Amino acid sequence: MCEILAVRWPEPTPFGSVLPWAEKIEYYGLANFGWGVAWLEAGKIKRYRNEGRLSEDRAAARELADVASTHYLVHFRRPNRLSTVQLADTQPFLAKGGRFAFCHNGSFTREPEFRRQFEGLLEGKADSEVGFRLFEQILDTGVGPDQALARIHQQLHGSANLGYLGSDGELVVFNAYPTNRFHRFRVNGAEVAATELHSPDDSLFELVFPTATEREVISGSEILAQPEAAR
Repeated sequence: MCEILAVRWPEPTPFGSVLPWAEKIEYYGLANFGWGVAWLEAGKIKRYRNEGRLSEDRAAARELADVASTHYLVHFRRPNRLSTVQLADTQPFLAKGGRFAFCHNGSFTREPEFRRQFEGLLEGKADSEVGFRLFEQILDTGVGPDQALARIHQQLHGSANLGYLGSDGELVVFNAYPTNRFHRFRVNGAEVAATELHSPDDSLFELVFPTATEREVISGSEILAQPEAAR
């Protein structure tokens, strides 16, 4: 029962501009068991994460004070199994060398069938990390991120909202979770996508993004930002 927030600004913008939205999503949502953020910086993806609550994370202000980026991917965690509340399972996951970040909201029902093939790569116990490693494997075959997100859901089954941020500036989200839909919209000059707080009404907009425009529900994979080379 996690939540995801993806933001793309036209110019580098401090994380402090995203923080008020993040704080409200955590407060009104159900995800109080870890949070993290990935961002684009100098052609690499950087990451900060904490297994506790954003509202209680005293280190975040210090660690993120100087962060300014055009791309952010934020994840708030409420695991299906509380035995997985640890830093290794806290998202977003980060590929080696800062190649990309990945996050998941939902439950992969076929995760036990796939776990064994990634045993040597897994650091935690959550089903989401199996999805991360399968996504990485598919991506390495030359499949684009938008198709790779759809493909891991097809293979792992279950419910899934997914987020991807690449070091080339591509930002993609995927929605296949009917009871926690992904919405796409514009606010304060930013292109934004956010899950709906597990509240199938207008609460996301009334409580967090009251000035949002161009609202639409995402279906499948949608690209918020193209790779830099494609612009």
